[in-house]
Amino acid sequence: MPFTVQQLIEGRQEPVTVSPQDTIQKALALMTEHDFSQLPVVDEKKKPLGIVTSDSILHALRNFGVSLADLRVAHAIMKVDTYSPDEDLFDLLDDLKNTYAVLITNAEGTLTGIVTSYDTTEYFRRRAEDMMYVEDIETTLKDFIRVAFRVTDEADQQKFTSIIAEMADADARKKFQKALQHYINRLDRSDVAFDKAIAQEVFAKHFSSNGTIQALDDLTLYDYIQLLLHQSIQPQFPSIFQLPAAAVRTLLDEVRKTRNALAHFHGEISPAQREQLHFCIAWLERQRQAVLDAFQMSAEITAPPQEEVLLPGTSADITQGEEEIAPVEERLRPDESRYAPLALWLQQQPLRQEKLTRTFSQIEEIIGEPLPASARQHRSWWANDSVGHVQSRQWLDVGWRVASIGMAEENITFARIKEREYAYISFYSGILQDLRKIASPFPVREAGPDGLNWMTITRLPITGPQVGFLAYSFARQGRFRVEFYIDTYDKGKNKRLFDLLYRRRDEIQEELRGITGSLEWERIDEKRASRIALYQQAAITDPPEKLAQLRSWAVDAMIRFQKVIDRQVSEVLTMG
Repeated sequence: MPFTVQQLIEGRQEPVTVSPQDTIQKALALMTEHDFSQLPVVDEKKKPLGIVTSDSILHALRNFGVSLADLRVAHAIMKVDTYSPDEDLFDLLDDLKNTYAVLITNAEGTLTGIVTSYDTTEYFRRRAEDMMYVEDIETTLKDFIRVAFRVTDEADQQKFTSIIAEMADADARKKFQKALQHYINRLDRSDVAFDKAIAQEVFAKHFSSNGTIQALDDLTLYDYIQLLLHQSIQPQFPSIFQLPAAAVRTLLDEVRKTRNALAHFHGEISPAQREQLHFCIAWLERQRQAVLDAFQMSAEITAPPQEEVLLPGTSADITQGEEEIAPVEERLRPDESRYAPLALWLQQQPLRQEKLTRTFSQIEEIIGEPLPASARQHRSWWANDSVGHVQSRQWLDVGWRVASIGMAEENITFARIKEREYAYISFYSGILQDLRKIASPFPVREAGPDGLNWMTITRLPITGPQVGFLAYSFARQGRFRVEFYIDTYDKGKNKRLFDLLYRRRDEIQEELRGITGSLEWERIDEKRASRIALYQQAAITDPPEKLAQLRSWAVDAMIRFQKVIDRQVSEVLTMG
């Protein structure tokens, strides 16, 4: 349903106007008194002639070369479009990009209102804020449901969705059986009896969810309310809240109606509805500790773990002379998100680090700038939304998710996405198998993949002192690479070797001609290591058929890439 202009201007006072004969001084006095930057100009019948603005007054003064006392409103009128109150608000937006305001007139052409760019900006800002409060409520309900069903890890989602399906089927089955019984009763036939077994068979065949129930994040607010108040949960939430179930349902159902009105643009919500949203999220937050205590998960969810966070390449993580180094050093591109440094930091954590907690202030240190105010005000800002939130795409893309949020404590706990680890293991296992099958001309690593987004394949050069290794890696921004990762543990040596190879860039690129993909030279001046890599657009979340094609490309590219790079490195090292 469209949102009309009338709904935006409804309840406003009659517009303050001026006539063409009024002095500019009067217009400026009215604009100052009411804090307006423009005023509608009307004739004696209150029909609009245009608007006068602070800018149009300045233009008139400059072009006429006179004083304020010499100007009348007629000398500074700007023409603007008019709209009727029943027109769609969105039709006004194009005009408001190029003008200060548009005027609203009734069927007789009389001025009834004015809509400015500020009005529409404020409307959408308020609506966005309202939706964020609704999302905060939904996020909190999901947190409570996860706690109640012991869903603390992504791996538990499959089990949980089966529980959701069973609950949904149980409610639907009762309604189905009541409907059948009602039908039989209406037939008024003594030879027809209700058979529960047959009814269950029919329901299972035609009405059961049969796997159509999605994960918790895909359910509706109505579903969250049903789950929260489901009688199978022990202890039951109404007892935790110390309120009757009907009272909890009343509040949440009203929130759901407000949410639907916002989502479908059913006009402006009332001040009472907005106050109810604020009341609901504040009340739910006050219940959080009671919920955690009731299900005995307070310590696990709220206490920041005393983890030791290590960055690959530090003395605590590797020892001099180890054969394998984590190829995690990357450069940030100018067009990347402001939250990209957080993705890099998460990507650098060792595999044994499955969970880690950081305060908002520590996250600000990582990204190098303050978090927006909404990060401290709205729980929904931290939602694991890969579509609507640019910030969450950063941690989701590198295989992490927000596991818990401490708004009062201002801390966030991140956890690895287990399914992502399984996907990496499956993909890289296939590559290793393919490389061994074709008897690759270089030694392939013996150990299997360990669930990281990258995997080393072989050292370089094959003979002599190691200066780096060949590896695969799923990079950020949906890219996959075959790379020569240069790391001798000495930054100066790494950069000199990279520069020597870069002088042979044309020759190397010519030898690699025919391999699809983008060859990129990454000196990464601010880091210790450097990289030469072939890139393809691909992500581990791509469909199976696309991953199969990527695997085939990766095997072929690695064999050809190794042959060229190993020879070039050996020649450079021999020449000194």
